[in-house]
Amino acid sequence: MAIATPVTGGYGYRLVDRPHDRYMCKLCHRICRDPYLSVCCGHNCCKCCVAEFLHAPTSHPCPICNHACDDETDSLRSRSRMVPNKQADREIKSLRVICTNQENGCEWQGKLNDIIDHLGNSDGCQFEGVECTLECGVMTQRRYLTNHIKNKCPRRNVDCQHCHITGEYHFIDGEHKEQCLKFPLSCPNNCEAETVVREDMEAHRKECPLEIIHCEYYSMGCEKRMERKRRKKHNEENMEEHLRMTKLKLSITENTLAHTKATTENRLNDLEAVVKELVHKGTGDKMIVSAKTPIHLAVTTPMTCPVIVKMSQYSKYRKTPNDWYSDSFYSSDKAYKMRLRVNVAGDGDAKGTHMSVHLYLMKGPYDDELTWPLRGRFAVTLLNQISDRDHHQIRVSYDNYTRASSAGRVIDGKKAARGWGYDQFISNRDLYKVTPTCQYIRDDSVFFKITKL
Repeated sequence: MAIATPVTGGYGYRLVDRPHDRYMCKLCHRICRDPYLSVCCGHNCCKCCVAEFLHAPTSHPCPICNHACDDETDSLRSRSRMVPNKQADREIKSLRVICTNQENGCEWQGKLNDIIDHLGNSDGCQFEGVECTLECGVMTQRRYLTNHIKNKCPRRNVDCQHCHITGEYHFIDGEHKEQCLKFPLSCPNNCEAETVVREDMEAHRKECPLEIIHCEYYSMGCEKRMERKRRKKHNEENMEEHLRMTKLKLSITENTLAHTKATTENRLNDLEAVVKELVHKGTGDKMIVSAKTPIHLAVTTPMTCPVIVKMSQYSKYRKTPNDWYSDSFYSSDKAYKMRLRVNVAGDGDAKGTHMSVHLYLMKGPYDDELTWPLRGRFAVTLLNQISDRDHHQIRVSYDNYTRASSAGRVIDGKKAARGWGYDQFISNRDLYKVTPTCQYIRDDSVFFKITKL
């Protein structure tokens, strides 16, 4: 790892040959950086060392020989005799130095003037210690960085080889591996099936011949458990016993039903008597109710902001240019009727790179009472399905810049002529990326929340 060169003071590099004393700063005792020559004594100092000395309270105009001055005028004159030594600067920058990464294996030697380029560039010393650019915290030599990022870094992006979603390696190989629906598993019963993907395992176990199951007459009282492939033989060997259990269970069920029927009739009679008594007393009710007539109340309440809509079969819309429309909702109680439109493949310039999302006005029952064109702001939020943070939100404003065809009243048809929103709602890179705390697409579905601000 490179030894950091001091920001102030002289150069700290190791030289191939011992430097002449005239190149050494008399203040910091390093090789002079931007040397200044003292006219009074002929010694060199770093420019930064001279500047620091001149800012310090002192009566000595020369920082090297401490030559005192008789008055203020002589002091200023002496101080002005510290002049740049350009010849020494050229000679110093021609000195041959050794790379600071020599202990790590670097054999580079060159002029001091060139070592900055050797160490400082991204293509510089391959033995330089650098930090992983994906911020995993690992320090490695520059020559190994590319291989680390490509093959070893836990934060590198990889595709799941089973379901092909993209995420950081530590997540894909860890948490996701335990949840991936396409991950191949061995049957826990060690049946002849080689592997079964996780999403099919439940269905497989319902058919697996080695799965331990209850006798199909379990509800009748048989508590025998066996492998599924042995159920038929068990039924054949215990047919008489199963028949006896079934007859007993049927008898008990008939008695229970008879008791329930008698209890229900008694309750209906009691309720009918109460209703007749209320009517006889003249309760003032205009509704005639029979105790034996069920009453079903169905109240339909339209959705009002904020609303959450689910877009299912996401992969279907990803493969086609077709738009997806949500169910209608209202901006608030008895207000503007709207719906959300999503184009997974992207609109206009965003086609193939972004998901596009727009709000559409619809013909509503309260349009005569509302003010047109629509004015206001809405938040459209793509929800993170595994954490209550990192949601992706944009704000749609209906103002003086909104097209009339997007904010005006809908006279005919179910939607306005044009929607209002964003072609570049979210990039495909952000949409499909999966991390341990963020996943927008799950179970082939996405969720949007629409809020009136």
